[in-house]
Amino acid sequence: MSIDSPSVRAAKRPHGGLWRLGLGLLLTPCAVAVAAYVLPRVQVDESLANVTAFAGATLFPIIGLSLAAKVEVRLRFALAGAALVAALLVILVVRQPSPVATMLLVDGALVYLSWALGCALGRRVQHASHLYPACVVAASADLVSLLSPEGPSHAIAESERALSVLAVWFPVPGSSALAPALGVGDLLFMAFVFGVAISHGLPYARSVVACAAGTALAGVAAAWTGLAVPALVPIAALTVLALPSIRNLRRGDRQAAHWSMLIAGTVALASVARALLSLP
Repeated sequence: MSIDSPSVRAAKRPHGGLWRLGLGLLLTPCAVAVAAYVLPRVQVDESLANVTAFAGATLFPIIGLSLAAKVEVRLRFALAGAALVAALLVILVVRQPSPVATMLLVDGALVYLSWALGCALGRRVQHASHLYPACVVAASADLVSLLSPEGPSHAIAESERALSVLAVWFPVPGSSALAPALGVGDLLFMAFVFGVAISHGLPYARSVVACAAGTALAGVAAAWTGLAVPALVPIAALTVLALPSIRNLRRGDRQAAHWSMLIAGTVALASVARALLSLP
């Protein structure tokens, strides 16, 4: 009798039906549509309004991704859809429809894009322990990208037009304002984590909670400091803490993993030092 590996056992599990995929991908735009109609009529104090907008812009995409991630379709169909979504985002930049319409289309498009690409990549990771260096490298890259003036995250954070199509937005209660939260990079990484967890039989609920908790920590830090916070840092850190088995690197992978983490961490620390030295 052969004993299947966790990845083989996970692959044998029946995937959720298309209803689960539809619910996961449509949850965010549907919730945003309802919120866009209801929340402007709800008067609350400013702090509660900000918390509501942040929670809506983070929890719905994370829950939606966690549902959709359990459904696997043929890669060519997912990639074809991702290409169409990317084209849609380009059209939105050019055409600039109404803010609410843009928000609905962008939020739905980013969740789909993250599911199609992130989950597909995560499912193809050969060993669960590969997630450990991926977390360190992704968190370091996000930190460097945000702190460096030439970094993509820094440029996106400074550009309202870029944010309009590369971040999830949610209505702010009591006003017509819209607030951004999760960026496409954050969603892609979380979808990647979910894909690895499903493929290798890692505790799935724990993976989802770790990503949600990391996002919440980033939001608290941003509200407290008034600065943009690289969300992948707490998300990746809590993922590593919540999934201790991924830290058991295989002997053949240790050298490459340690070097990649060392280089990424050194570059991140150098970026932090440069940012601190540039402060007035």
